Amino acid sequence: MQKIYKFNQYLLEKYPTVWNTKIVWMLLASIIIHILFFIIGYVSHADPVSLQKYDVRDDYFRDGMIFIHLIISVLMIVGWLIMMFKNNAFKNFYPSSKKKLFLQFLQYFIIIFVCTTFYFSYMTGFQMFIKNKYPDKQMSENVELINKASAFISQDLENYTLDNKTFPQFYNLYCETDIEKINRNQKYFVYYDRVYQYYSLYSKTVYKKDKYGEYFFPAGENRNNVAYTENKENSVTYYFKKDVVDMSPYIKTTGLTYYNFSGIFYRNDLKKKGYLRSYSSEDNDIGYDEFAKDSQKKQRFEINRITTELLNRKNPAEIEKLMKNFLNISKDFGIRNNLDAKSWVKMVYAPDDFNVRYFIKKYKNPASEEYDPNARPLDENGSYAYTETTAIDSTVATVDSAAAVVDGVIDNNSVQIKDFNPDIKKQLSPEKYFKNNLTDYYYYTDDLNDLLRNVDLVKSTDFFSENIHIYLWIAFFLATIIFSFRITGLKSLLFSVISAGVLFLAIILITVLYSIADGRNGIEFFISYLVFFIGLIILLIPLLMMKKVKKLISSILINLSMNGFVLFILLIFFIISIHQDRACNKANIMANNCKTIIEILEFNLSYIILICGFVFMYLYTSVLQKWKSMPQ
Repeated sequence: MQKIYKFNQYLLEKYPTVWNTKIVWMLLASIIIHILFFIIGYVSHADPVSLQKYDVRDDYFRDGMIFIHLIISVLMIVGWLIMMFKNNAFKNFYPSSKKKLFLQFLQYFIIIFVCTTFYFSYMTGFQMFIKNKYPDKQMSENVELINKASAFISQDLENYTLDNKTFPQFYNLYCETDIEKINRNQKYFVYYDRVYQYYSLYSKTVYKKDKYGEYFFPAGENRNNVAYTENKENSVTYYFKKDVVDMSPYIKTTGLTYYNFSGIFYRNDLKKKGYLRSYSSEDNDIGYDEFAKDSQKKQRFEINRITTELLNRKNPAEIEKLMKNFLNISKDFGIRNNLDAKSWVKMVYAPDDFNVRYFIKKYKNPASEEYDPNARPLDENGSYAYTETTAIDSTVATVDSAAAVVDGVIDNNSVQIKDFNPDIKKQLSPEKYFKNNLTDYYYYTDDLNDLLRNVDLVKSTDFFSENIHIYLWIAFFLATIIFSFRITGLKSLLFSVISAGVLFLAIILITVLYSIADGRNGIEFFISYLVFFIGLIILLIPLLMMKKVKKLISSILINLSMNGFVLFILLIFFIISIHQDRACNKANIMANNCKTIIEILEFNLSYIILICGFVFMYLYTSVLQKWKSMPQ
């Protein structure tokens, strides 16, 4: 205690502003709290099960840490204000220079900032734990092995149909599955109610856009002949079906077989502006544009090649080793399952054809509830969420009219599946085959996919840049309010709040009257310039006419100026932006080629306005000194 007293005495004598703001002790207290939050963040997701949810980046808010954060921040700021308000040098006519006044404001900003940014310490600890626990090299090896073993997690029959096959000669071919687009005079393949026909392709790239920003369709081409499109940065490539290719030499069966598997359980190489996308083997609806991407096509081809070569070696021990390694990774990741390698390999190994004969559940369903392959295993409340089925008998509709159910009504004029498969009613549907061969084994693949995605999301997310603006502005506005109170007093500050409210209501009333009189045409210009001129008057009166108005009125205008200047700067940028937007519309320039200053600067605008705010506060200290020298 004696050392603390001596240190305080030293600050009082040498650095009175620092002693008055208590910044040293507030920084020390904040550092201790930051270290505590860092430790909590580091250990918060030590259990891999905690990573098995949609997005763990929101756990800080979802699990209640934000409330602890807020309570600590409020207590620290309130305690600090109580200690600091015991002494007000400016109010008691102690000599204060421009530099001292600005440093006082700057110290308020720093204290509030460090007392409200515990989120960053928590997320830094969380991110450091993830990087240490799941290093990139090890995770890359794990993902590679998972993608290989996922071929045998037979949970979705759609992964084993013929249209998934890419190896050996299927890479650059397009598989048409729309029954009404099948050329019945050429070779095609049938599996129950599914028809497959392979086409070679040719492509055309378009670089020009119309006035709506859409790429032109290649002249002379038939839209019905489009296989898929590939969007690039400055162009779009259309792929068209050319000739039917007979792939009979490479197709042993049209049914469900492991030879057809080419699904990518997980991939993380698609990143746009820091947003990480991942795909699981069950994402069959990612669209033709994604299938067209070379990276994904190559990876699907490679998965199919590795799976095919592994099956062709007909070595059950090799397959079992792959399964063991996969289950070891699953154990480390805490993924729920009841698989064992020996039983699993027996379900898969069929050297004559390697057809898919058994299916594994995605989750363990209660004995009293029927398994739903389309359901997410558990929602956040711990209950099962089943998907709703339509009222139409899908089996009958498929058999009788193929893909001909339009808005719930069967179109009898469509192509009949019986024209392709006359014996369809004697055959077992894929859905019934799946149900008849469903085992009691289960594996929570959704949990594994969530864990892999969350690991990459936490590693790749820049938590600081994405959230720093919020905390900077919280600190800035609180600092200006506290500084206003210290300079002008509570009475002036309260009158300033009331005045701001009255001005706001007046602007709304004037705007309503303008809209009634002149409609909504140009209302954004009217509001912007009205607020601009009101703000300009508030700023100029303390600068040019301070001695001509009462001290209380001056203090109100000063408070409004200090607390509203950054908003005034933002308004200027907004006015420039709407003028640019109007000019673009008059020139008939496409929206994506005509960006306003706000769109160009993006988050940098926040930093620019903040710097303007600090510069203004420094320059405005001379106005504060003049105001203080005015008689009461």
